[in-house]
Amino acid sequence: MDTVITSEKIELPPGAVLKLLGDWQDYERMVLQLGDRSIPRIKYRQSEGRKN
Repeated sequence: MDTVITSEKIELPPGAVLKLLGDWQDYERMVLQLGDRSIPRIKYRQSEGRKN
């Protein structure tokens, strides 16, 4: 499976890990875009967020 990341779609191979820099607002936008889907799983890590 190819990796596809667009504003409408996120497709990753099984077991893939993707780290994106961002803040809490970016995380909340992704959660809203995913809706009730459980895949992909996402989490926010404050220590790995965007550096200002």
